[in-house]
Amino acid sequence: MRFRPVRLVALTLLLLAAACATTGGRGARTGRDVITRQQMLDNHFITVYDAVSALHSNWLNVRPNTLTSTQEDVVVYYDATRLGGPDELKNIRVTDVQYVEHLDAVAAQQRYGVGHSQGAILVSSHTR
Repeated sequence: MRFRPVRLVALTLLLLAAACATTGGRGARTGRDVITRQQMLDNHFITVYDAVSALHSNWLNVRPNTLTSTQEDVVVYYDATRLGGPDELKNIRVTDVQYVEHLDAVAAQQRYGVGHSQGAILVSSHTR
């Protein structure tokens, strides 16, 4: 099959547009590991804990750690400051937050180091 230059350029532009549309970039954060401010406001949640427990309760579930006898909680960060366990989310109001993101154990340990075997919940007051 032989492509004419105009068709080849059009096909290339179409593929580039499709790639840009699916890669997300640094704009508004969405996806299964993110809760946006708008989602929290639309559901009339007061605290971030209310939103996470209702929309993604699995983020709060502690999975058994068979490698060690110690049991860790999910670690909560607010604007890159470590707060502690998931109960800290009860002190953060939805109106102060732009998005909440979940990191699994591997991603959390790559970003923050050991001590994140249950993952991390990142709360941000900044837009990206």
